[in-house]
Amino acid sequence: MSPEPNNNDQEYIEGLLHHRPAVIENIYQRFAFKEKRFILQKSGNIKDAAHIFELALMDIYFFARRHPLQVSDFEPFLQLLCKRIWELELEKRGQRIPGLQAEELSTLSRDDIQDVENVLKEGERRRMAYHYYLALPDECKELLRWSLSEGCLQEDIAAETNIPVTELPRRRTACYRTLFMDIDTKLKTNSLSEKDLLDTDNFLNGQMPEAERKAFSTRLQADTLLTQQVKRFDSIRQLLAQKICSDTNRDELQHLLYTHRNTWYTLKDASATPIRYYVILTALTAISIAVVMYISPWRKNIYRQFASTEMQIPSIDSLRLPEDAILLFNHGHFNKAILILNNVINSNPSNQYALFYRGVALIEKNELSLARTDLLAVYNNSNDLRYDAAFYLALSYLKEGHKQECLEWLLKIPPGAPNYLKVQKLIEELK
Repeated sequence: MSPEPNNNDQEYIEGLLHHRPAVIENIYQRFAFKEKRFILQKSGNIKDAAHIFELALMDIYFFARRHPLQVSDFEPFLQLLCKRIWELELEKRGQRIPGLQAEELSTLSRDDIQDVENVLKEGERRRMAYHYYLALPDECKELLRWSLSEGCLQEDIAAETNIPVTELPRRRTACYRTLFMDIDTKLKTNSLSEKDLLDTDNFLNGQMPEAERKAFSTRLQADTLLTQQVKRFDSIRQLLAQKICSDTNRDELQHLLYTHRNTWYTLKDASATPIRYYVILTALTAISIAVVMYISPWRKNIYRQFASTEMQIPSIDSLRLPEDAILLFNHGHFNKAILILNNVINSNPSNQYALFYRGVALIEKNELSLARTDLLAVYNNSNDLRYDAAFYLALSYLKEGHKQECLEWLLKIPPGAPNYLKVQKLIEELK
């Protein structure tokens, strides 16, 4: 770690950790444009730029929650991290950027460079774990989410998952087996045996009888390979917990980043406009805003603030959508995206992701009745997207100006839902 960080720069780390709005605003004001320009120059688009910037900030947040992190100069640290994340993303797409780091390395200390790589490595592992977690059956996802939540007793987990307490270890081990088969194949590492996996899970959860615990600890001291496997298992568990378990601090930070996305990352950058036209346009815009606010003080502006989403589909065969549909949707070309999604749904009517994103696209086109048909189907049939569908059903009524119906759908979303914090923010805006 760098021994003497700049106090002002260290405030950025603290601001992320404690989701301080003024600090987050300052980060976007100082650094967002530069990173957006870099991504656009290196084969990316606006959505890519927003996504990479948010990933970098969340990676810093997650890493600093687990490890002491001090940086001597935050700007080049963040720049290099964004570039390294984008480099890996392009590699996944079969592209490369030669000489990506050269211009930045001279401004960073050796410790900072190592920290960038550590933050990056942990972030990639978290994303990998979450990727394979999404491919698990719904019952496994639910079981692991509750099992990784701090403070949950076995009886609580049994009640939430409808699995008898005596069955929990075996069922959890089976879920972990499926998850780690894919992860260990990806990492090219040896997997734990069935018995060792069960013992490791019980050992880490503190559910092993004292005599067995002592025996397992003795094995760990004598078996280097087993020790490495247990450490990797524990690390993946902790990284996955950061993504899937309830965390109001994480949700608050993600909401702040979400609200800044619409401000700093738009699909079309404004072209240069002569000053007199700019002044006229600004005046007309102000008048229009005043009229809108007079007629409807909450409906239009709040809808746009909360409606933005992008298509992010798990890369597994049962849920895969055509890449051109994803690109069209994320660029706001909803008519063309809907045509492709129609074909996907005709071929596979149970594809909940296709139904969900078609519903969102239909809201953007103001075809609200058709949108609700899709979103209601998702709400009733998909565990993964149930509360996202409820949120967009609420937004469909918000767009019409039906405040009560909007609130009724928002209140269907429980505290444990991933989007619960955003829901509460919208409810506050509607009051």
